[in-house]
Amino acid sequence: MRSLFSLFLLLIIIPCSGQNTDSLKKVALGKSSAQKRLDAAIAFTNYSSAKTPGQTFAIAKIGLSLAVKLNNQQGAALMLMNIGKAYYLSGKNDSAAFYDDKAAGVLATINKPDAPMNAQVADEYASLATSYIQLKNYNKAIELYNIVIAYAPQTGSRRLLMTALNQVGTLYETGHNYREALNYFRQSFDISDSLDFVQKTKENTSEAYSRNFMGDVMGSIEQKSQSAQDILNTINTKRSLNDTLALTINYFNLGVLYKSKRMYAQSLDALQNCLQYATQIHYTDMQSSAVNEISDLYEQRGDYERSLIYLKKHMALHALSNTANSKTIDELQTKYEITQREDQVLQQQFEITKRNYWMAGIFIVILLMLFIGFIYYKQTQLKQRNIAMQAIIKTEESERKRIAQDLHDSVSQTMTAAKMNLSVIGGELPFVNEEQRKRFEKAISLVDDGFKEVRTISHNMMPWALHETGLAQVVKQFIKNIESDAIAINFISRGFDAPFDATTEVILYRVIQESVNNVMKHAAASRLDISLIRDEKNISLSIEDNGKGFDAANPEIYKGMGLGNLRSRINFLKGKVELDSQIGKGTLVSVYIPVNGKAL
Repeated sequence: MRSLFSLFLLLIIIPCSGQNTDSLKKVALGKSSAQKRLDAAIAFTNYSSAKTPGQTFAIAKIGLSLAVKLNNQQGAALMLMNIGKAYYLSGKNDSAAFYDDKAAGVLATINKPDAPMNAQVADEYASLATSYIQLKNYNKAIELYNIVIAYAPQTGSRRLLMTALNQVGTLYETGHNYREALNYFRQSFDISDSLDFVQKTKENTSEAYSRNFMGDVMGSIEQKSQSAQDILNTINTKRSLNDTLALTINYFNLGVLYKSKRMYAQSLDALQNCLQYATQIHYTDMQSSAVNEISDLYEQRGDYERSLIYLKKHMALHALSNTANSKTIDELQTKYEITQREDQVLQQQFEITKRNYWMAGIFIVILLMLFIGFIYYKQTQLKQRNIAMQAIIKTEESERKRIAQDLHDSVSQTMTAAKMNLSVIGGELPFVNEEQRKRFEKAISLVDDGFKEVRTISHNMMPWALHETGLAQVVKQFIKNIESDAIAINFISRGFDAPFDATTEVILYRVIQESVNNVMKHAAASRLDISLIRDEKNISLSIEDNGKGFDAANPEIYKGMGLGNLRSRINFLKGKVELDSQIGKGTLVSVYIPVNGKAL
């Protein structure tokens, strides 16, 4: 393989570099390696055999001995072929035939039946066949060309195959064997035509379109099921209209129809008319199709000589059609390449857009996940805060209940016992004077007032009737306990006459209690209005006084008013608190709580 590559380089580089044959001769006759000397000998004989055949013999014989020494059968075959060519150019045809036969024998040993033939060996067979043509040994040339044809699927060289088929066809034509000549020419043209059509179909050229159109024309008879009479009627109509194109197509269809029915004379006449009209309008593709049909017609009739003549016309018209369409093909090729580049740009833009969409989608998904995580975190925080607030409220109420219970059960009873004992003692003791008796009665009255105060405090800390009579009644009792001449308290309630949710009622009661205490301590108000209303959706509580008010924008004011505790309780119920106050214009506390538990 390395020697073949070296030989290839010598064949390409040496003529291009202008190296003369003397340098090759020196290498071949020198002391270089045997392979280099053989390569130089092959290159020298290839270059000089046609120009100076006399100098070829000595170098070729040296190359032959080197090839034998290196067991390079392919090199030996090349040397023998070049010796034969030199003898032919010297006019010694017998010697040329002798060395050509020897070269053929060497090639036969290289080309084993069970081994694939490489392209270079196929080229050497073709070259040797050409030598036999020069020696007018046509049978041997045909034999060698048939070897090239037989091994064409292995070598993959379509052009060499077409050359071999054309040469064999020409040789058979020279020998007046027109049937065989026609067979080989048709094979060559079919391969050439198929290769051209495939290429032009890929390029989307006008010729490919023309071929498709001709295919439609040739298949139109079967598609329409026209009879010969129908076509003849159409021809008469088109002739009256002087429609040459239609006449061309219909005569072609008529000729094909007659040929399929083996009416060869009528078919030939119709195809000749088609060819005449196609020539008038320079319809090259139709001319080519018509002469091809005529060639096929003569072949079916056994007139292979005429068939070969029309086949060559078909080949010539085909070549002419290619030449005429070359400009259109070039233009379409340019448009195709531009379209390809535009498609590539669009594809790149599509890929970039798709990548951008993917990146945007991933970014959006990440943002969505972060947002969901944030919402979940907030909800978890709120849930934990609600749990904590519920625990605090429960603890506070439990502690209030315990203290209220202690006040009611322990302190109240103690004070009751003290009053009763004092009353008994008062009945048994003699008082010195009236003043002493009044002081004793005042002490009993103070114990009684203390007892009432303890009961009031116990009731305010834990309104026992809340779960029995409802929030409205408890608030009314609370107001009754704290009312005085200094302030008028008005209370309006709707929707709380019966018990409601225990937690909500307790929180509302504490809010009212805290707000009223703030008014009593800080507002110096003479009027207090309380409104507690529940409908199907919301609970609204408003506490408004006409006191001195305060600056609601000053955060220091809120300290000591218990507003933070108030807001946290309402937030637990998912409600909201609004505070509106101005100095000298009183204060309004508004509370809104959703009944369904949804945040406002």
